[in-house]
Amino acid sequence: MIDVESLSFSYVSELTGDRVEALRGVDVSVRPGTLTLVCGSSGCGKSTLMRALTGLIPQMTPGDLSGTVRIDGRELAEVPLTEVGHLCSSVFQNPRTQFFCDTVSEELAFCGENYGRDHEALIEESTRAAELMGISHLMDRKLSSLSGGQLQKVALACALASGAPVLLADEPTSNLDPDAIADVRRALAILKEQGMTIVVVEHRLHFLRGLADQVLLMEGGEVTCAWSGEEFYAMDDAQRQSLGLRTLVDPGPPEAWVPSRNSDKEASHEGGVRLSCRDLSFSYGNTPVFDGLNADFPAGQITCIAGMNGVGKTTLVRVLCGLAAPGSGTITLDGRATNRRQRRAACALVMQDTGRQLFSDTLAGELTIGASEASGEDADKLLGDFDLAHLGDRHPLSLSGGQKQCLVIAAARATGRRIVILDEPTSGVDARHLDSITATLHRIADEGAAVIVVTHDGEFASACADRLITLTPTGAMCALEGGHQ
Repeated sequence: MIDVESLSFSYVSELTGDRVEALRGVDVSVRPGTLTLVCGSSGCGKSTLMRALTGLIPQMTPGDLSGTVRIDGRELAEVPLTEVGHLCSSVFQNPRTQFFCDTVSEELAFCGENYGRDHEALIEESTRAAELMGISHLMDRKLSSLSGGQLQKVALACALASGAPVLLADEPTSNLDPDAIADVRRALAILKEQGMTIVVVEHRLHFLRGLADQVLLMEGGEVTCAWSGEEFYAMDDAQRQSLGLRTLVDPGPPEAWVPSRNSDKEASHEGGVRLSCRDLSFSYGNTPVFDGLNADFPAGQITCIAGMNGVGKTTLVRVLCGLAAPGSGTITLDGRATNRRQRRAACALVMQDTGRQLFSDTLAGELTIGASEASGEDADKLLGDFDLAHLGDRHPLSLSGGQKQCLVIAAARATGRRIVILDEPTSGVDARHLDSITATLHRIADEGAAVIVVTHDGEFASACADRLITLTPTGAMCALEGGHQ
């Protein structure tokens, strides 16, 4: 049982000096053996609520806390942080921040070892969790060698291996492909049947249909609506859209995604860039990632790259933009062979982990780094496109995950570069900002840039893409172009 009563939390930002009202009188009750879905816009307080449920607030995050959080009858504020892991396990929005070990197997055993569990029982729990999440084949791999989606599955497996009766998961599917999302759903269903109490914060809502017992909507640090699972998933599209929520319908696998823009605009951009690769290969040591890959990325079009976790999508865009060197093959820009330095100068990159490319102490300042008059937009307009204009003086690190994502995209647009590459740009993003990102990418493409997007988000790909490429272990396969096979 989880009981949250009149929970309010505010703090003074060390970055800005402003007082932030993060939670306001939140009341939540979660019955044992049920699954609760928490949704709402980026920055509404969802992750803050999860940190309170894990005991990180107030024990690791200073501020003014009132109200109570009880798990299994124990008031969390009175439980030492070292013991909270006996009550609940957690999956953070950015799983990289919760790893301590070198390999997957070591990480899975870490929690149990710290609690002095029997060695044989520990191995059994780790093996079961790995099998449940479909990562048994990764047990000997270094965490540093895994993709973002694979790390997400490892974090979930670690939480399951902990043996805690409560699972708290913040955006557990944000970097996962459709098959991996199905794995997560299957795992959650099994755990629920076994009596685990589960709270999930998500923007992707479709995969919890039939599993969620209650759904809570948060806005401005408050719970503003509550439904049973059946009531929520019976909602029509008009009501869903009015609440700013993403689709309740499963977009399906990449072969079911249909690009919405029937675009034949390359000819209208004379002098526009066309990025091409031929016979491209890349390996990590003796481990090949892709070989003999051929692909074109035309000017004035948005090319989405899909494919299963770990197939090499992020590696491919790192090679394309000059951050990594191919093992063999050629990459041309406007028909001319290019080196890595030339491609770095031509490309603007939005990384999967946006925290790695925030450098300024204000949002407005972030847009001046690499800014160019070629973008044709001033900072206020770029921030306004993502509802961030009123936050121009805030420190970027004070934003929610979804807001950071939007800021980095705005900064990429400000560069005016001829090639814009985005890796999972809708991770942790709500419906309104998904629409804003889509509109921004359309404008960038319409101005003649080649836009390349790595995504597992079928809702987003169908809304923004001109072309869809599915990357397979044997190379690229163009599935759809301009809405046609």
